[in-house]
Amino acid sequence: MSTGIKLSPSAGPIERKMVEKLTTEFQPKFLSMENDSHKHAHHAGIRGATNTTESHFNLEIVSDFFVGKNMPTRHRLVYGVLSDELKNDGVHALSMKTRTPEEYEKRQNQ
Repeated sequence: MSTGIKLSPSAGPIERKMVEKLTTEFQPKFLSMENDSHKHAHHAGIRGATNTTESHFNLEIVSDFFVGKNMPTRHRLVYGVLSDELKNDGVHALSMKTRTPEEYEKRQNQ
């Protein structure tokens, strides 16, 4: 399994804060955060927002913490950890893949 943490090439303070929180909470085997905000800067839902550079993210996180938990539960846990960023820091969208190490390995071998 690839291990480690991958951030966007020019990770900003919000992204770094989210990755730190996720790392502390879930102790991931692998975590990848991709800032996708540039693709959404002109969308109607983001117009007038103060945060357009760190508003949309794609997350992939692999953790033993997810073993025995279904996908909705995993997503609720992640949203709970990042609630401040979602409510107060202008993060508008978070797409995520939450996997156990076994699920990750299985997917890599397909």
